[in-house]
Amino acid sequence: MSLSLQPGKILAIVGKSGSGKTTLLKCIYGLEDLQSGSIIMSDEQVLGPAHNLIPGHEAMRFVSQDFYVLDNHTVEENIKDKLSGYTDAYKQKRSNQLLRLLELMPFKDLKAISLSSGQKQRVAIARALAEFPKLLLLDEPFSNLDLPLRDKIFTWIRKQIAKEKSSVILVTHQPEEALRYADDTAVMEHGKITQADTTFVVYYEPKNKNIAALMGRYVMLTQDDVVSSKVKLPAKHQYIRPNQLQMVETKAKAHIEVLVNNVFFNGYGFEYLCETKTGNDLYFYSKDNAIGIGENVFLKVNFY
Repeated sequence: MSLSLQPGKILAIVGKSGSGKTTLLKCIYGLEDLQSGSIIMSDEQVLGPAHNLIPGHEAMRFVSQDFYVLDNHTVEENIKDKLSGYTDAYKQKRSNQLLRLLELMPFKDLKAISLSSGQKQRVAIARALAEFPKLLLLDEPFSNLDLPLRDKIFTWIRKQIAKEKSSVILVTHQPEEALRYADDTAVMEHGKITQADTTFVVYYEPKNKNIAALMGRYVMLTQDDVVSSKVKLPAKHQYIRPNQLQMVETKAKAHIEVLVNNVFFNGYGFEYLCETKTGNDLYFYSKDNAIGIGENVFLKVNFY
């Protein structure tokens, strides 16, 4: 496999469990030895535990799924532990900043051993952010955090990597995180990178069905689905996402006609589960809830 990441960018590595995402992250950090190939950071080769007494690259920080913290130290002490060499005033300022960011201020004097798994996860993230690294490695870092907190953390991280000319690699099995936070996305299957591109391209132009399904809902339309032989579907855009489908009033403006089988309210609007002429399931979104089950509607595809 071959991957590159420029300063100021966030790369997501997505894939199913067992695809090799965590192993790749450990190799990048220097926790595992490579059988072949090399990992280069700032023109320097990253070496594994066979070459280093203390594994791990000093210019990187790794937030693992184990949420490593100092159990017998307070939350505040856990953060300050990563700030050795700085003045007491700076340690306090930085610690307070991260305590507020991670919403840990009420727990700052509690020992980590008494925290819940979600709170420990936040402490582990705070430790990694204490002295912002050249490369931040995040392995499923937000499994116990709610969406507003995740957004707040990544907004802060985005500002830091722009300021420090640093980078982030985010490993996740949730495509929503890649779509929401990553500039680029690499898809792993069976230990190999099957597609790596901008997140936009990976979402709208996946190379195969597995990647299309991994990144979210889609439908494959064929020429048999279209309303008229005069309508042609671009071969490049064979995987259509729900947000690319727009309801239109007449057949003349449509690409396809579908049968509505069900409707779901998602808080933002309505999701319509439909069936194409060839029997494929298809979702489209609308703010209109006036469409009844059993109705036929015309849809236009917005190609990107």
